[in-house]
Amino acid sequence: MENILTQLNKLEKDLDIKILYACETGSRAWGFPSPDSDFDVRFIYMHKRDWYLSLAEKKDTIEVALKDNLDITGWDLKKSLVLLKKSNASLIERFQSPMEYFAEPSFKEDFKKLIAAYYSPTAVFYHHYALAKRFWEDIKDSNEIKLKSYCYLVRSLLSCNWIVKDKSVLPMHIEGLMQLTTEANKIMLSELIALKATVGEKYLHPKNEALHNLASELLDFIEASKDTLGVNDNSYAQPDEFFLKTLYGNANN
Repeated sequence: MENILTQLNKLEKDLDIKILYACETGSRAWGFPSPDSDFDVRFIYMHKRDWYLSLAEKKDTIEVALKDNLDITGWDLKKSLVLLKKSNASLIERFQSPMEYFAEPSFKEDFKKLIAAYYSPTAVFYHHYALAKRFWEDIKDSNEIKLKSYCYLVRSLLSCNWIVKDKSVLPMHIEGLMQLTTEANKIMLSELIALKATVGEKYLHPKNEALHNLASELLDFIEASKDTLGVNDNSYAQPDEFFLKTLYGNANN
């Protein structure tokens, strides 16, 4: 964590930005890392006020790949708020991360209030549904499967299952998503996760009939239930207000 904070501080100085929030995503935050899993750091940042007062299109992302399996990506505040209005699943889950590296005072709490106001179960569902369908097509006929792919498939399916049954903002960690499945499934999935913690990312696992059956059953269930979901607020009023408050409330802007 110390190296991550050092790198984030360096980015602030080198690029003249202010980081508002930073967290871990990917398998480490989802709850099923391998010993050689990358650190996938994601952050939200802002420029000084005058940077936004231009008609020119400007780059609104920062991407840095470093040694030691460290991948760092940042999204500009304005970009993040536009994605929030669309109920972007990747953005939303970052604010559920169990591994937080930095948060500007009150920023996370205020941003999560916006997430609650603009959360679209439909948008988030179809993000995970598309992933689940893709993962399933990749592995359903294979006799040896990357354990990583099994875990990604299960997480996508459990996310869809959560939204169909609860419609609230998803837990990011897989243990939270597992709360809405059976005890037998929890045991099976926990054993799979425990194994993944001991093997590399490229490890191939023999086809697991019980897991295939669970995946097939979940797909059937969510496909039959996907038309019962809700939508979100479609105005820019609250994101606009939040953007201006954050921009003008910053002493160095």
